Amino acid sequence: MIFEAKDLKIYYRTKKGFVKAVDRISLTVKKGETVGLVGESGCGKSTLGQGLLKILPPKTFYGGSMKIEGEELISFSENKMREIRGKKIGMIFQDPMTSLNPIMRIEKLFYETLKTHEPEITEEEARERTAKVLEKVGIEPERMQEYSFQFSGGMRQRVMIALALVLNPILVIADEPTTSLDVIVQAQIMELLNELRQEYEMSMILITHDLGVVAEMADKICVMYAGQIVEEAINEKIYYEPKHPYTKLLLKSIPNTNIDDLELNYIPGSPPDLLKPPRGCRFAPRCPYKMEICETQEPKTFAVDNTHVKCWLYSEVKK
Repeated sequence: MIFEAKDLKIYYRTKKGFVKAVDRISLTVKKGETVGLVGESGCGKSTLGQGLLKILPPKTFYGGSMKIEGEELISFSENKMREIRGKKIGMIFQDPMTSLNPIMRIEKLFYETLKTHEPEITEEEARERTAKVLEKVGIEPERMQEYSFQFSGGMRQRVMIALALVLNPILVIADEPTTSLDVIVQAQIMELLNELRQEYEMSMILITHDLGVVAEMADKICVMYAGQIVEEAINEKIYYEPKHPYTKLLLKSIPNTNIDDLELNYIPGSPPDLLKPPRGCRFAPRCPYKMEICETQEPKTFAVDNTHVKCWLYSEVKK
């Protein structure tokens, strides 16, 4: 197992209390596997991705366990985490314009990244490594002398992908890598990511709210709601046999291109306040199938037809 999280908690400290952005989740990623993390905005996807690298605000609380190749990240100091970031876990951020330093040439960005983890590397060796990885993502090596603001949105995202891959990490976290791009460029970036994942034999956590994106790339999909994983299954199971009411409604809300069915579906209500989440099921206030137990007791995770689902509707199935 490349990565494993168990009973993981990532809470933000505020004056009013803890915001339970990620609350007691368990997640595994195998070698070469792509895990899709989907859900509405504010459900904790990006917090989880950044939390795995421990790059959240200093007072953030971490609990439970998260391991990379058996090493426990929760107990690591900041200096130890710097060795992990980039070298073992790479990150592709959703907004390359604010993630790339606009006053540094592309070559310098790569050189600093390589020098941090490989102090003995020379400028010439770093330049060669940079040229090779830029070619992999479709950027001419000559452009490494330019600044990030001289690139288009799609090209900047390619630079971000190259930066994440230059140290050949075993796990890459792609946090909404196509959010700010148009549809054509989105398709190109996702195809590129898929090709590079196979070539480098790396594992990936793909964070997105776009169910169409994970349909093409993910081997396994985890559906998040209000800081928890409510359903986990292989790609086909999620799309053709969804179990959790939230997953069903999420899929139903995808716009239909069939001209005979122009009705737009949505999920009524809003996600709960994670300062004071509901006592029972967090989706109960919006769920059309809720029962009395849903409002008083938090559901357990039940195994149903190779799907793990956090819902009381399946309590009898387990029995």
